[in-house]
Amino acid sequence: MKKTLYLLFVLFALANIAKSQNTMLLVTGKKLNIGDFKLNKSDYISYKNQKGKIKSIARQDVFSIRSSNDKETLVYSPDLSDTAAFTIDQMRDYVAGAYDARTNYKTPWLTGSGFILGGGSVGLTAAGMSALLVPVIPVTYSAGVGIFKMKKDKLKLPDNFKNNDYYTEGYLYRVNRKRANHAILGTIIGMAAGTIAVITLVK
Repeated sequence: MKKTLYLLFVLFALANIAKSQNTMLLVTGKKLNIGDFKLNKSDYISYKNQKGKIKSIARQDVFSIRSSNDKETLVYSPDLSDTAAFTIDQMRDYVAGAYDARTNYKTPWLTGSGFILGGGSVGLTAAGMSALLVPVIPVTYSAGVGIFKMKKDKLKLPDNFKNNDYYTEGYLYRVNRKRANHAILGTIIGMAAGTIAVITLVK
């Protein structure tokens, strides 16, 4: 009987959590699952994260918040004094592009290449290369990925967005950020793995 009541309590609690869950969409295309939130006239939005902790985020970083009943609360507001500011519809397309790039664009070759170069540069110390030169190869590789950015004509966009400049801009920006970040991450992990391997071999 006690077990049955306990299970019913857990299911009830989980149902309430799911019911109160909202989705915050950032202008970077990132989605955050949040609980209760509070909008006011300040420059920040307070909300509860999934662990129930109170957090805050700059209002300018948020596009919208969609509640569990699918109602959208629009947060983004264009700066009317800035003639270059995106309209709401333009920003919606930009955010959609950024979100799709986050979700669909993969960079395993950049991370893998960074890992190999990072680990290999450390491994070269065993062959007599100065330890001071170890960062040169990974840094050069990461810088190269950051400098030589992906071009628009190389993107594989959905047919219904191919001629949408704002969607493309959001997608392209996030793709290039993702490429640079994953190249750096790959070299760091590679250097760490290479260091452990060299220390193990020396022992």
